[in-house]
Amino acid sequence: MENKQDKKPIYQEREKYRQKAFFMMLEVGVIIAIPAFTALFLGKYLDGKSQANNVYTGILLLASFILSWAIIIRKYIIFSRKVKEIDKKIREEKDVDNSDRSK
Repeated sequence: MENKQDKKPIYQEREKYRQKAFFMMLEVGVIIAIPAFTALFLGKYLDGKSQANNVYTGILLLASFILSWAIIIRKYIIFSRKVKEIDKKIREEKDVDNSDRSK
């Protein structure tokens, strides 16, 4: 009975990160949308001032795309590390539980 109570916080922590993953998906949308819209409007403005045929818009949109994905990849790596730590704790708890049963 005690082992189940000890494991409960670990499972709750994992559930917390699952919920956080959902909000991270929303965050990804914002990470992509804000730089893209900024690049679009700034690019259109610069193209209009310099009579460049969407050159600035294309360059800024490409740069915003690269920046967005760099941010997303960084956030994924950080999140993945935390999930792996939690999974490691769960495996350790299961191993302890299994060794207690075999005795």
